[in-house]
Amino acid sequence: MKKRLLSTLIVAFMGCSATVAQGVKPLPTLHTEGRWLVDKHGNHVVLHGVMDTPNVYFNGDRWQGTKERGWWDHYNEASVGYCLDYFDKVFDGLEQAKCNVFRLHLDPAWTNDPDKQQTGTETGEANISRFSEERLKTFLPILYLPLAEKAMSHGMYVVVRPPGVCPQDLKVGDYYQDYLMTVWDIFTQQPLVKQLAGQLSIELANEPVRLKNAEGKEDPKALHDYFQPIVDKIRANGFTGIIWAPGTGWQSNYKSYKNYPIEGDNIGYAVHDYTGWYGCSDDTPDPDNKIRNFHQSVPVVDVAPVIITEVDWSPEKPGAGHYNEHGDYVPANYGTWSTGSTSKWGKAFKATLDHFGNISMTLSGTGCLIDIDKLLATGKAEPAFDGLEEACGKACMDWYAAYYNVDWPHADDEETGLIPVVEGSEPQPVYTLQGVRVGTSDKLGTLPRGIYLTGGKKQIIR
Repeated sequence: MKKRLLSTLIVAFMGCSATVAQGVKPLPTLHTEGRWLVDKHGNHVVLHGVMDTPNVYFNGDRWQGTKERGWWDHYNEASVGYCLDYFDKVFDGLEQAKCNVFRLHLDPAWTNDPDKQQTGTETGEANISRFSEERLKTFLPILYLPLAEKAMSHGMYVVVRPPGVCPQDLKVGDYYQDYLMTVWDIFTQQPLVKQLAGQLSIELANEPVRLKNAEGKEDPKALHDYFQPIVDKIRANGFTGIIWAPGTGWQSNYKSYKNYPIEGDNIGYAVHDYTGWYGCSDDTPDPDNKIRNFHQSVPVVDVAPVIITEVDWSPEKPGAGHYNEHGDYVPANYGTWSTGSTSKWGKAFKATLDHFGNISMTLSGTGCLIDIDKLLATGKAEPAFDGLEEACGKACMDWYAAYYNVDWPHADDEETGLIPVVEGSEPQPVYTLQGVRVGTSDKLGTLPRGIYLTGGKKQIIR
């Protein structure tokens, strides 16, 4: 008698109806194996979502401050609740949009001391002269970690990036390396951070540009020597989770890691990608060329998981453009950092994701994926930019929905074993976890990959 082997778990019909694909809660534990993110059972996992920052300016003044120090004061203990309430609504929308990862910026608006005088020549978020260890220690347990937990409760893993951006010129042993060491030392001393090591990961720095060795010279080992000591400190503090290392060139160059990788377990690499990078734009949209150039710049994709933590696009429209980090002019668009079209640049970008198979991604902001104002007004997640087909919002909502049942994590306590299901025995109805009948047990092998219920058993078809 012919048999088909299916992974099965005996469960009661009631009580498991909410457990499907990436909606598994609590979030399963992730680690790395070779070039893959995997769950405890060895299933490959690929993540898709957005990044955001608890900064009222970058969120369109959508929550209020307490105005204790003036109209601009949104960043004190009394204002934390307003921020958390806002992100509760945002996370509702992101869950609807099938996101399963959230990149959280430890925004310096909270960690900078407003009473400190700014010094130094660096501008914007690259200037850390007002950074306060005490404010980081204050807002970690009452703001940043509650935000992470809220994201997780909505089915999203959390990638944490440090406050601010890198100065353009770094050197092994410099003050910014000390700063990153301090930030991650404080962060990984938090008991909750160590407890959530399977669900929370660390992106060591944001957009290094140029990095030299301790003597100020070009050195292929400089990236390793800059970030390895920080990784070692994080591990010494007891954090065992995934650590994402950045490259140089605003996170576009990882060539030196091929010979001098970050050492240890649970290491991946965090990459950025915008139109015009890796030799690909609307004018040069060939997918094979994009894949080839990406592989040349990011060879670590062969040996470790990769996550693209910043990417966005929308097509050109009339108006004033801007200059990007490379000094290149970017034509006006619908509200993204880079200008491009889904049918051209986006097609090559997705081909790159699908070619390598181990690249996760977060769009550069919630507003790049969903229409935030419509979400707040209606509670419903709709694509950003009015659903414009050529922009990243509509494209990624469609992609995320398609990816939702592919490479997803299974519950830590899920029992998997190969139990034969005998064809030809008394057929029984087969249901989806939403209670929709889709067939009978003698035809299980014809159903798409997923989770089904039949005869009081949960059938997982891989």
